[in-house]
Amino acid sequence: MMRTAMPSYSLFEYERDLAGAELEALSGQRLTAADIAARLTFAASVEGLPTEQFRVEARHHALRGTRSTRQATRYLVHGLHEYKGKFNPQMARALINAVDPSATSLLDPFCGSGTTVVEGRRLGLNAAGIDQNPLARWMAEVKAQTLSYAGLTGIASRFETLVSSVCEAMKVAQDGAEAPTPPQVESRDDVYLRTWFPEPVLAALWAGLAIIEQGDEPLRDVARLCLSNIIRQVSWQLPEDLRVRRRPPDWCWPNVAEHFSVSADRGALALSELETMQGTALGEARILFGSSREPETVGRAFYPGRRLVVTSPPYATALPYIDTDRLSIVLLGLDSSGQLRNLEQSLTGSREWNAAEARAWARRRAANQDELPADLQELLSLIAQRNADTGAGFRRAAVPNLLYRYFAQMADTLSALRLHLTAGEAAVFVVGTNRTGAGNAQTLIDTPALLASVARTRGYSVERILPFQTWARYGMHSRNAVNSESAVILKAEA
Repeated sequence: MMRTAMPSYSLFEYERDLAGAELEALSGQRLTAADIAARLTFAASVEGLPTEQFRVEARHHALRGTRSTRQATRYLVHGLHEYKGKFNPQMARALINAVDPSATSLLDPFCGSGTTVVEGRRLGLNAAGIDQNPLARWMAEVKAQTLSYAGLTGIASRFETLVSSVCEAMKVAQDGAEAPTPPQVESRDDVYLRTWFPEPVLAALWAGLAIIEQGDEPLRDVARLCLSNIIRQVSWQLPEDLRVRRRPPDWCWPNVAEHFSVSADRGALALSELETMQGTALGEARILFGSSREPETVGRAFYPGRRLVVTSPPYATALPYIDTDRLSIVLLGLDSSGQLRNLEQSLTGSREWNAAEARAWARRRAANQDELPADLQELLSLIAQRNADTGAGFRRAAVPNLLYRYFAQMADTLSALRLHLTAGEAAVFVVGTNRTGAGNAQTLIDTPALLASVARTRGYSVERILPFQTWARYGMHSRNAVNSESAVILKAEA
């Protein structure tokens, strides 16, 4: 085994496990020390050679004047947007190395903001992603494409010039107060946006977008991404709440240009980091809009070669992703306001459905039409009985059927992936536990174990369930937060 030095920051126990696993897996590939240094995640050096990951994180800290004793998770393009539910990039990178270092084709079927795709490209894999959220799909595409600008000098200064012009236009527009509707904005979306933004704020946002459209091709989407990052902060939507709730009527709206400037400064630093990347052989990338429950979509996404799936799907009680992102979706023209409810309902793990759908899924659960395993059915019956015993309201009473739908949808994704995986190829799902119920009558939803049980019925063997430690959650969502998560490592059976 080659001699390595650990990073300057402390590692969680699972990170130490992954560090050993990725070193062991890469050492079995007959790679040189330089090759292994280019790939390792949780190491500062290999046989005295600095790792590529160490250099990237060190440059990230140096540009910001921050301490290298803390793990950097927003290096390169990962810090362009504070997307909710974002995958830890070191975790994605280490899992790729540890589970199948010989893979050449990577797929994240729930790609979100594209973390796994970016890390796969950095490791030289051809990486693909699928997502049903139009903002997530676009964001992943922008981040994957922006990574291609590695080594391109002067891109950060060009971006700063564009940002300066955008900020100036925003200031003038916000001072003018009136927000004329751009010609590409449909009347229904115009009314919707005016409901959720003060007129001076909307004037500034539209003026900024108009200037961004005049920018260079490589920079326009980065600027839009930085703008998307501030949209909730400058809207009537309460930014710290993931659901749709309005601020109090006495809220004083902020200076849009100042908020955008702060977000864009982070974007400029990310581009500066990319300028220093030299000689990195990136894999190809593509991002598809669609559902990973559809075998045809999965087939179009995969690149040829030895295949590997690494993903962090929505958990059993998912974040309200569309509610969280809806203003960006409409303002950036990614979809219309009239489609938001349909988008939310279509997502795996959604808690949204109409009365007819609720009745249909209740019948499906009663008959177990999706042939889900017995241990899952027993848990759902237990939750239903406890809800009945405690007089649960309609939201908690719906949980058993919502959970049944979630696992049925995950079973469809597992089946779609299995059609395109060869025996022995691996799939990794990082999911967390949840709980439901009131007071002392709460019931644990062990999603990793339950997903593993479902996978066994869809043509997979379970190689390992690797538990992770998670950060403590605070604030208004801590009561329902995920308090542990695990990587469920599967292999396609013959």
